[in-house]
Amino acid sequence: MAKKWKATVSSSLAPSLNMALDQILWEKAKNEPDTVFLRFYSWEPPGISLGANQKSSELVNTEYCQQEGIEIVRRITGGSAIFHDKELTYSFATVNDAMFPGAIRSYERICGALLETLQDLGIEAEFRGVSMGIEPSFSNQDCFSLTSRHDIVVNNRKLIGNAQRKDKSSFLQHGSILINIEQSLWREVFLLEPQFDRIIALSDLGITTNIDSLAKSCIQGFEEYFVVECTPFSFSKEEMARARELAPSYTLPSS
Repeated sequence: MAKKWKATVSSSLAPSLNMALDQILWEKAKNEPDTVFLRFYSWEPPGISLGANQKSSELVNTEYCQQEGIEIVRRITGGSAIFHDKELTYSFATVNDAMFPGAIRSYERICGALLETLQDLGIEAEFRGVSMGIEPSFSNQDCFSLTSRHDIVVNNRKLIGNAQRKDKSSFLQHGSILINIEQSLWREVFLLEPQFDRIIALSDLGITTNIDSLAKSCIQGFEEYFVVECTPFSFSKEEMARARELAPSYTLPSS
C-alpha cells in the first residue's frame, strides 16, 4: 500500500517551539505509520541548535547570545551546533520500512530528494558519502565547518547538513539549507572560528530566494524524486498548545 505524504511550512517560529513541534511531528509519524511527514520552517528570532548531547558552554558564545536574544536549544537529533539565521530547516519523520530500511539508506534517499531540488535550481551538488575526520557530534566546531558522510556539498563545500535520530519503529531527520552567511555574526556566536572555506550558501551560487519560495521548491523536489504528491497539513490547536508546553524543555542555559 502506497504511503501518504503530508507537508507543511512553518514560518518565523521561536527556536524552542520549533524543536517541540518536531517532537510532535515524530509522534504523529509513529501514530500514523502509513504517512510520511515533511516540515520546513524558519526561526524568529534566530537561534542556535546543538546536537542532542552537546553543551552550549563548549561551542557557543553564550554571553553574546544572551545579550542579543539568540536562544540556544537542543535538537532531538545529533550533529553539532548550527546557527539558524538565513537558512531553511527541514524535518522528515516516518516509520522504518522497505522505503527507509536503515539509517544509511534513509539519508541517501532523503538527500536524493534535496539534490533533485538543487538540480531544479540549476545547482550541481552531490552527497558526500564518506566520513572525513571527526564526526560533528564529537566536536566543539560548528556543524558546517565539519565533514560528515551525510552532507550535501558543492565543490566539496557544505551547503546542507543533515542529522538523524532513530528508534525501533521510526526516525526523525533534520537538515539545514544555507541561504546566506553573515560571517561577522557567525564569528560572534561560535567560540571557534568557522572554517568558511568549507561552507557555501545559495547566495554564493547566485541563487536569490526566500523561505517560502525555497520550501516550495523543496516540496516539489521531494514529489519529483519519490513520485508522490504532498498534501498540505497543519498542526491542530491541541498540538500547538502541547508544543508550547514542551518548548521550555528544549531551551539550554545561557551560561
